[in-house]
Amino acid sequence: MRGLENTRLRFLYLSVADNIREFSLVLGRALEAQLFIAIINSILTAIGITMLGLAPHVAFLSVIVFLCSFLPVIGVFISSVPICLIALQVSGLKTMLLAILLVTLIHLIEGYVLNPRIYGSYMRINSVIVLIILTIAGKLFNFWGLLLGVPVCTYIFGYAIRFRSDKTGAELEEKRE
Repeated sequence: MRGLENTRLRFLYLSVADNIREFSLVLGRALEAQLFIAIINSILTAIGITMLGLAPHVAFLSVIVFLCSFLPVIGVFISSVPICLIALQVSGLKTMLLAILLVTLIHLIEGYVLNPRIYGSYMRINSVIVLIILTIAGKLFNFWGLLLGVPVCTYIFGYAIRFRSDKTGAELEEKRE
């Protein structure tokens, strides 16, 4: 967009550049929040895997959990497969069922405690609103709704529909006339 600043399309740059910058900042905060959630998720999983007696595989499985934490919903299933397969191979069916219980418990903690609180803190919105946004965006837009729902809603309600502080009522009246 900056390349348009000194061209005949300057009007486009002036009208869009600030909005793109503000949205990128909101998206960056959302990615920071997701990074923090992925770290906590990996730590909880590493602790659980160690308690299940799978300590030799903890680094490998924790890296998979960390990377898959950036994929909403499907990431839990992708990261659960290696955990369950290694648990089955190393210790049998009972350990695999405990691993499924572990993953389910961590996912519940992530979905109902970590995501709302951490996103709420990073995005400066109430954690109940985060849950509502994730639920609605997930139902309407599936994967992309879960991934981008909170940053897009934060941008829309925090920046796009709010008058900038540098615009006074008089300036808005002048534009109407």
